[in-house]
Amino acid sequence: MQERAALEQELAVLAPAARERRSAGLFLRAAIEAFCFVVITGVSLKLFRDSARTPLFFWPLSLLDALLLWDVIRGFREGRASLRHELRREARIRELRTVLGIDP
Repeated sequence: MQERAALEQELAVLAPAARERRSAGLFLRAAIEAFCFVVITGVSLKLFRDSARTPLFFWPLSLLDALLLWDVIRGFREGRASLRHELRREARIRELRTVLGIDP
């Protein structure tokens, strides 16, 4: 009986936490930043190719581009880690529901 109560308690703690989907927001942010990275890269390359001398704002633009790329990679990695954590939590919830007889 105590084991069942412990399982129900664990399920009661995990269920509300499983509703939070942090990975979706992280992936969305990484996708938007990736789009901005591609646009700024195109602008930078066009400036570099078409100018006789490199314009002064090319370097800050390139720095911004590098920072965006770094943030895209970091955000994607965080999103993957968060997704793995969410999937493990969901699997544990399914296992608890099966053991408790909620889901056949």
